[in-house]
Amino acid sequence: MNFFTDSLLTLKGIKRYKDLLQESQFFSEEQVLKLQKEWLSTLLKHCQSIPWYSIKYREYGVNPQSNDPFKELRKLPILSKKEVLDNHADFCIPAVQDNSLSFFTSGTTGEPLRAYTSKNQWIIEQGVIWRSWKWAGYNLRDRIAIFRSYSPKKGEPKRKLDRLKNWAYFSVYDMTDSDLEEYFTFLQSWKPKFLRGYPSSLYLIAQYALKKGYKLPYLKAAFTASESLAPDFREVIRDAFNIEVFDHYGQAEVTCMLHDCEKHEGMHLDWEYGFVELEPNSNQNNYSIIATNLHNFAMPLLRYDTGDVCKESWSDCGCDRKSKVIGEILGRRDDYIYSSEGSKIPTVNIYTYFSKLTDLKRFQIIQEKRGSLLIKFSIWEGNKEDDSSLLSNKIKRELESLTNLTIETQITDNFTQNSGGKFPVLIQRTK
Repeated sequence: MNFFTDSLLTLKGIKRYKDLLQESQFFSEEQVLKLQKEWLSTLLKHCQSIPWYSIKYREYGVNPQSNDPFKELRKLPILSKKEVLDNHADFCIPAVQDNSLSFFTSGTTGEPLRAYTSKNQWIIEQGVIWRSWKWAGYNLRDRIAIFRSYSPKKGEPKRKLDRLKNWAYFSVYDMTDSDLEEYFTFLQSWKPKFLRGYPSSLYLIAQYALKKGYKLPYLKAAFTASESLAPDFREVIRDAFNIEVFDHYGQAEVTCMLHDCEKHEGMHLDWEYGFVELEPNSNQNNYSIIATNLHNFAMPLLRYDTGDVCKESWSDCGCDRKSKVIGEILGRRDDYIYSSEGSKIPTVNIYTYFSKLTDLKRFQIIQEKRGSLLIKFSIWEGNKEDDSSLLSNKIKRELESLTNLTIETQITDNFTQNSGGKFPVLIQRTK
């Protein structure tokens, strides 16, 4: 997306916020259902002309003219990412696709997916993001320091300024102690009001601030996205800068979005953006997130399995907003470690263990075969070589006791990174 298109659609998103989204967060259940019914009915009718759905409609007896589009939608089976990958052309209409935006999923599973979205869906996306930022007190052109998505090419600076938006971008590929020292020197003089980034990147920044005793007193809040926000990460960021963290959930497939409000009691569904069903899975009180994008006419995904899992079902929030919230986003269904017998071990306990190791700078868990793990980690510069060896032995001993797995450790600064600059905490390669 070029600069002009991005700026124009963002401004239209802000206008959509002022025209609808500012008020609709307080709509009653009846008002919500009325609008969703209208949007879903229009979408189901549009999908008659899309090859994949024209076949599925006949196969499952879907009547897009029905007065109950929710009932008709649920006649369709849940749609998997593999089905979209294998039948990609059947989900698009070329004439509409040519005037749309395209995005790739990060491909952490090895299968990146190209998704197309209507400009109107993108406008609504910008509107609901703007709304969530307003919950944190953001105003147009407030300074934001961004630790995500910036990948400088050879010879380019590690940080850059967008003077129109008043944003500063920092390379998450360059996070050595000397890089972080340079970043803090700039931040302390530039005085941003907000941080934005991957949870793992902001966690690293917060750790360094605590280690050095650095303060950024002008900060009002932090915005996190694109990775699961572990409770320990939130606490470290909050403690380092005395700010609240506002989390965001979405996907490149643009099927649904959720946002964390100032109460932090769960993730609010942006119901104006997508329709979401929570399907119970094999783990008690865990639900698969199944979503339908309500305004994407370029590549509609109906009842799409996002692959993500949340903790607990719908509930109300203590704020005045009427939109439902879901519990903690646990991440992908495959975010598990496997014992030699094949039983699943949730990664959250291991993340908590690592969060308490103050000498640790970064870590990554790799599982090549069941019953064993490779733990790659680095420590802060200035620590003695003996400290690294002692920490390596400590991690091996304590994790073997905690998990009953065989643990191998590797001290390194070479971590696997995906195309978006994220360092997956878990790389799961077992079958």
